[in-house]
Amino acid sequence: MSAIDPKKTVDRVVGNVHHPETKVLDLEDILDDNNLPKDELLRDHFKAEGRVTSRACVYLLNKVKEILKTEPNVLRVPAPIVIVGDIHGQYYDLMKVFQVGGDPKKTQYLFLGDYVDRGYFSLECVLYIWALKIRYPKTIWLLRGNHECRHLTEYFTYKTEVEYKCEEEVYEECMDCFDALPLAAIMNEQFFCVHGGISPELMLVEDIDKIDRFMEPEESGPMCDLLWSDPHENYDGDTGQANFMHNDTRGCSYVFTHKAVCEFLNRNRLLSVIRAHEAQDAGYRMYKSNPETGFPSVITIFSAPNYLDVYNNKAAVMIYSNNSMNIKKFSHTEHPYWLPNFLDVFSWSLPFIGEKTTEMLESIMSVCTAEELEHKDHELDALAEKMKTAMHNVKERRQSYSDIADINRRSLRLAGAMNPTGDNLEEEDVGEVHNFAEARAIDKKNESWPTEKDVGKARRFRRRQTLEDIDA
Repeated sequence: MSAIDPKKTVDRVVGNVHHPETKVLDLEDILDDNNLPKDELLRDHFKAEGRVTSRACVYLLNKVKEILKTEPNVLRVPAPIVIVGDIHGQYYDLMKVFQVGGDPKKTQYLFLGDYVDRGYFSLECVLYIWALKIRYPKTIWLLRGNHECRHLTEYFTYKTEVEYKCEEEVYEECMDCFDALPLAAIMNEQFFCVHGGISPELMLVEDIDKIDRFMEPEESGPMCDLLWSDPHENYDGDTGQANFMHNDTRGCSYVFTHKAVCEFLNRNRLLSVIRAHEAQDAGYRMYKSNPETGFPSVITIFSAPNYLDVYNNKAAVMIYSNNSMNIKKFSHTEHPYWLPNFLDVFSWSLPFIGEKTTEMLESIMSVCTAEELEHKDHELDALAEKMKTAMHNVKERRQSYSDIADINRRSLRLAGAMNPTGDNLEEEDVGEVHNFAEARAIDKKNESWPTEKDVGKARRFRRRQTLEDIDA
């Protein structure tokens, strides 16, 4: 019988893991002689999981805010151009965007928002794109998405991420910068580009310029609609519905019909609405054509492949040049692994260790039976009471550790589709997600406007998962 060779390191699933970059770049490191960001240095530094100081972050954020404040609510951008949809903190897929779309030094880009939340590299996405905006302010164009706000970034992952990687000041500066992002763009004088969609309160594109955008978006109103609205689920089969109906999926804003969009386009002499905001299995979707032009009335672009590491979807960007539209699709890129809520492996493992050690302690303490503890011996009465109290406390603590360990196990299966409140971890059938439809069904609650109660519950859930509030 031959001896079994031990597994070699190179035979493992992951044969080699690169050590993250340990040098933290300061402001002097990231600026060239003209005080412009060294975008290629930042690109490669972030790709190697490097960090920058809070001072450098604040500088980039303030510089971009100064630029954005000079821009109108509605940008006017020419072609040729590459249009990018949701990114959601998927930095390594953002690198693929530039491979597919072209070198940002030589290519004009329009981003439709949702740079942050849910992915684990949102800060890197913001800082790199912001560095490009400073270097190329007339070819890199940025719009606001519904996630560029305080309400959602606190509920989802961005605030936690920034506070983990930097100081709280960076988060506050980032929110002020998000407030300055334009709301829409007219591309090539033909296309209305926006994150979400149209609004019943906005008849003309010029009406958007009347909005005070330098604020936290509210739960209703035209600014909310531009960021949150969606095509009706029966958009392509539109048969006599009202132009706008309440958006039940989002819990705010509206869904709009084919008729509503065609009226908006014809009134403003435009060809199509180009939007983001919704994950697409193929990376994009073209909706029913406008009868007057024969062109798709709405086009949705989504640029985050394998969204949340569970959707298994393609991503896409739109390249518009010489009056020709080209959709380029791409697949996801492997990225460094992070545990949920930026937990380190020791904090992550503690509930499992606590579960087993308290189980052992309970067994040790159980050498005395309940009958023995009830034995009437006045000298032992006080000790017996203490033992019963201690056993009760150990059982409670073991249950707490067990509950958190179970949450951690289940959250690994759901990855980024885990609800920030932990609600969808309580379902008995939580298992591996196999396809786009399953992922979207599990993730549906995360598509809606979170209530203040939801935000508070998410905050408590994070504390519980990190054992800050183990008795919650």
